[in-house]
Amino acid sequence: MSKFNLHPLSLALLGAITTPVFAETTTEDSSPHQLSTIVVSAAGFEQDIKNAPASISVVTKEDIEKKNATSIADLLADVPGIDVRSGVGKTSGLNIKMRGLGNDYSLILIDGRRQTTSSDVTPNGFGETSNGFLPPLASIERIEVIRGPMATRYGSEAMGGVINIITKKISNEWNGNVTVSGNVMESNAEADSWKTSFVLNGPIMHDRLGLQLRGSYLDRQRSERIVAGSTSRDPRPSKAENYDIGGKLQFTLDDKNSFWVDGFTSNQTYDNSDQRLGNFFSRGGIAGYEDELEFNRVQISAGHDGNYDFGQWKTYISQNKTETKGRTIPTDAFPTLAGLPRTLENTDLVFDSHLVAPIANHKLTVGTEYKDVTIADDIAGMGKEFTQDTWSVYAEDEWSLLDNLHFTFGGRYEDHSGFGGHFSPRAYLVWNTTDALTLKGGVSTGYKTPSAKDLYNGIIGYSGQGTTPSLGNPDLKPETSVNYELGLNYQPTDTLDFNATAFFNVVEDKIVSRNFSCATNDCSNFNSNVTSYSKSFNADEAEIYGLETSLKYQIIPEWDVKAAYTFTESEITKGANKGYALESTAKHLFNLTSTWHINDRLDVWLQHEYQSGRPRYLATPTGGEISIERHTDNKFSAYNLFNLGTSYQLNHHVRINAAVNNLLDKDFTEYMDYVDTNGNVQQAYKYLSIGRSSEGTYLPGRNYWLSISYDF
Repeated sequence: MSKFNLHPLSLALLGAITTPVFAETTTEDSSPHQLSTIVVSAAGFEQDIKNAPASISVVTKEDIEKKNATSIADLLADVPGIDVRSGVGKTSGLNIKMRGLGNDYSLILIDGRRQTTSSDVTPNGFGETSNGFLPPLASIERIEVIRGPMATRYGSEAMGGVINIITKKISNEWNGNVTVSGNVMESNAEADSWKTSFVLNGPIMHDRLGLQLRGSYLDRQRSERIVAGSTSRDPRPSKAENYDIGGKLQFTLDDKNSFWVDGFTSNQTYDNSDQRLGNFFSRGGIAGYEDELEFNRVQISAGHDGNYDFGQWKTYISQNKTETKGRTIPTDAFPTLAGLPRTLENTDLVFDSHLVAPIANHKLTVGTEYKDVTIADDIAGMGKEFTQDTWSVYAEDEWSLLDNLHFTFGGRYEDHSGFGGHFSPRAYLVWNTTDALTLKGGVSTGYKTPSAKDLYNGIIGYSGQGTTPSLGNPDLKPETSVNYELGLNYQPTDTLDFNATAFFNVVEDKIVSRNFSCATNDCSNFNSNVTSYSKSFNADEAEIYGLETSLKYQIIPEWDVKAAYTFTESEITKGANKGYALESTAKHLFNLTSTWHINDRLDVWLQHEYQSGRPRYLATPTGGEISIERHTDNKFSAYNLFNLGTSYQLNHHVRINAAVNNLLDKDFTEYMDYVDTNGNVQQAYKYLSIGRSSEGTYLPGRNYWLSISYDF
């Protein structure tokens, strides 16, 4: 619980807010007029966001500066259609759900280059670590978020949507930024953290050769467990040290051609000495974890950008290697090798080349992509390497039927080494009915293939602390979806911008995992300690529908509000779990940020976040879960959260951001008493599941964040 009611940092923060208020309050209009927001991710070329053939949101540079973010999920918490509160991974990271589909269904890009890799390299609850491979915040210009399938443009991973991180361009003058920030918890039980990041870029040869260097370092202390002495999973974070360092070199040949090389290495290290990430031992012997885990990524890419009379031609090739260290071979897998380091590596090679060419009243995009994926796991197939490759060709045309009516249509043909050919079409219509009102809508398709490891006919992994084997299935088929959406943008003045989108998504051949007991099934191929196993099937079909709205309103020059509301409903319509929700997504999500522009240097903001109850179990509960489901109505509880912050531009070079997060000290470890089937009094946590900390919501108590940024 809290150390005291009023932390000294809160007094300092209040002082920072109020002192300049009385000294410099002004009634002048210090907010810039709203300009058109330009995006590139929806169609592959620059266009006004209201004309983009997709449902798209932008997280601006100013938004990013005001957030205490350690992963991409932290930056997207208030974007409509996105839910980052449905679970806490083993490393305390957040997963991203878009339109009711989980983390594996969203494609992350950096400057249009693929970053998403197979979750096979991070099995057993570590998938959220992929969201932590983030460039330093100071190097990010904006983030574009497309909600809904984008398989036509980006392929199979984009079934839920696309997140494109756009970084700053190399300039012709040397400049840079250094930012130092700290996050201090009010409770001794929770972990403080400190972060440093930098970006430096400029010319080596004026107008010819430019260089960018970037890096960041995070040091997070270890928190106490929610349940003292427990050896199970815990949403409170362990000690962590994360770093990222990278650079980009760009050569401009002439006014039509430029070439670039970009590379980075990123490391996340987590302490497991108290076994909160995974046990050292289990009933079968070695469970599969060391006292420290590492997640590493190294990427190198090169490309060419051409700007010709006939169009824009972009090409890149990229190799992305991701690995997990600190996992060991469990006894139940190979008794004679138990305790030896387990190799978990994923290598992605991607080549993409596309041309955007204006032809009369058409803007045509044509391209090709090649992707080769190699997965190495000492357990799966007794150390066998798994490979898949895909060739794709795609084309899309934006046809201006009238000056105010644009029809986008296209398709992607993908030839997959495991499944043969697949065609993904899409069509979208944008109608600027007036200067103020734009209507848009369309149909898009999604497509997600199982990994080569998923298709192996044998053991591909272990769960249950190394005691429950997971089997691959060579009969798995790709998951598919069809998404329908209809939206509007209303912007009658520079001070008001309103968006609303309704969507309906049908998912077929959803891959699910089922458990089988050795009491009723043949387990003769497993170690004698094994009592159950799991296997994946194409079993479920589901429907997801909802409404996404957002509002930006400048009430007066000194005061504006930004709000977002999302309604999401999902139901499995076919399969063993028929009637249950597809994912643990809150039905109602609401965010409101009210900002007071006190003068041209000082902003103060108050943020409110509301989430309704979300499903606790996504399948028929068993054992002790039955009583919990009955007493909680199968829901995690709703909550309200408030944050207060300020941003102060001290001078031309120095900017200070500060915030009190969880202002009212909401306790996410609250529990309720219930009586189980044996008549015993038990406890169930209202907002999360301790035994399976990837489920439910956990946020720390009141905490204080301070960031000092220096531009030069």
